[in-house]
Amino acid sequence: MRAITHAAVNIALLEYCQENSLAHSGFIVLDSPLLAYFKPEGDDDIALSNSDLKELFYDYLIKHHKSDSQIIIIENQHPPANVEDQISMTIFTSNPNEGRFGLL
Repeated sequence: MRAITHAAVNIALLEYCQENSLAHSGFIVLDSPLLAYFKPEGDDDIALSNSDLKELFYDYLIKHHKSDSQIIIIENQHPPANVEDQISMTIFTSNPNEGRFGLL
């Protein structure tokens, strides 16, 4: 739950700055916002693990940040199939013979 909360705070800060004409670069980078590295710690974590949070997260970003900002998500899992045609996605394969090897 910490990762998605951290992502929500960063997105909210971006939105606040944009809505109030405050300085902001217009982009944020989120590292694994949907990937939990720990066991559920409480009732909230257990409830979220069985929800469609992943789909709702991407739907929100597409709806609210498609044209006025850029959000880069570094994730180990692919986004839901229903949003893949609405986003720009680059997959790094770590294989020099297939796809894009890496960032550099």
